[in-house]
Amino acid sequence: MVASCGTNCVGCFGVSWLSLLAFFLTEAWINLRRHGVATLATVLTVALVVSLWGAFALLVKGAQRWLIWEGAKLERLCVFLRPQADEQVARRLQTQLRKLPQVVAVRFVHRDEGLRRLQQLFGDSVPLKDLIGHNPLPHALEVTCRSPQHVARCAAILRKMPDVDEVAYPAAAVERFVRLLRQVRWGANVFSLLLAIVAFALIHNAIRLSLYGRRNEIRIMQLVGATVWTVRSPFIAEGFLYGVFGGLMALAMLAGLRWLGLQTLEAGYLRGTLEAMAMDADFIQRAFALAVGLGTVSATIAALQLVKPQ
Repeated sequence: MVASCGTNCVGCFGVSWLSLLAFFLTEAWINLRRHGVATLATVLTVALVVSLWGAFALLVKGAQRWLIWEGAKLERLCVFLRPQADEQVARRLQTQLRKLPQVVAVRFVHRDEGLRRLQQLFGDSVPLKDLIGHNPLPHALEVTCRSPQHVARCAAILRKMPDVDEVAYPAAAVERFVRLLRQVRWGANVFSLLLAIVAFALIHNAIRLSLYGRRNEIRIMQLVGATVWTVRSPFIAEGFLYGVFGGLMALAMLAGLRWLGLQTLEAGYLRGTLEAMAMDADFIQRAFALAVGLGTVSATIAALQLVKPQ
């Protein structure tokens, strides 16, 4: 029993709940140690399920980073100004474009630089300026967007500007890339949901079997007068601890497999993909939260099913 000062003060209420929480966690830890085989089996189940989800999440993360890296080649578009637009007009338009939310950078390309680039494509054997006698190219702007998803929108805005003659970018490639990235993200979300459902079913069954094996203990506690939540709470705390230990084990397994892969693979595509699958703070928090959440929710539902009021 938890001592009370009898004044219903906030401090005593807080101490009372902290004492109850410490009691439930202590009882849960004792039960985990007492039923070592069942505990190990349940923790391994949590660890394997979370490891499977984590491996898939890292794979999707690496694939998305690779797609984004490839898509960086599609973030640029070239804006050709009208032939009568001089350098002052081009500089003014450059300042205007930098204010667009879709734009990251704008580079001014003088018509002479454009001719030099064209000359490099043909080589020195064809002197273009001597052949045509003057430079027919207009000034241009190289615009870099925030992502390929913004390119089409940015191009539509640029085409409406009076000083712009033409906007060039690989429209078909950009559309295919955006569609592929959307499909990858949608598929990843659906598969993650399915994995979470399967994980919940496996962990719930493992915890339910563990509690079912102690049904005599539950019955004895109820016979001596323990309330239903007094009986349920240690089992819910066990689920929390299952999640904690299973999550830590899963993160250790994933980190170990990733380290082993980096030590084994030589420089190449697979190693680059593995390096992109970084276990950053956000991934660690999500994986650990998934493990703890699955363990706690599964234990709560199992306790509600097995421990019922007399």
